[in-house]
Amino acid sequence: MTTLFDIQAELLEIESQIEDLPSDQAEQLLSEWLTAYGRRNDKLDSYARLIAELEARAKARREEAQRLSKRAQIDDNKSKLLRETLQNFFIAHSCKTIETDRHRLTLAKNSKRPLLLAETAPIPEEYLTKEPDRSAIRKALESSITLDFAHLGEATYSIRIK
Repeated sequence: MTTLFDIQAELLEIESQIEDLPSDQAEQLLSEWLTAYGRRNDKLDSYARLIAELEARAKARREEAQRLSKRAQIDDNKSKLLRETLQNFFIAHSCKTIETDRHRLTLAKNSKRPLLLAETAPIPEEYLTKEPDRSAIRKALESSITLDFAHLGEATYSIRIK
């Protein structure tokens, strides 16, 4: 099977040969080139079809993952509610441990006390973390403002298939 790299190498060779040949021979090579060009387009079309199929599959998988994630969240919420109900039962009945045929249930006090933040008092700066505002930095750099701590990299390329 001829790969895109093989076809590209053939086309570059034919192109360089055409420059040095008389017009009748160049026409013959050009005819061969057009045949190779058709093969190249078929190969590129197959690649584009494969890319489109992989992108469609990835989209479907992302959508399925999102659906499953929502279902998992529902299960987590139910599990949390059941766990809280069980905990309230143990507290209400002063139970510490109960053994069943399949499980051993124990009410245990957590080693760390929960951290509760007051909603009315401001948090001092030393306890806050900061993230850079990337869109503001980009906007400043694109407006020709020089920043010592950031710069724009080189533009990258992408293939668009429609």
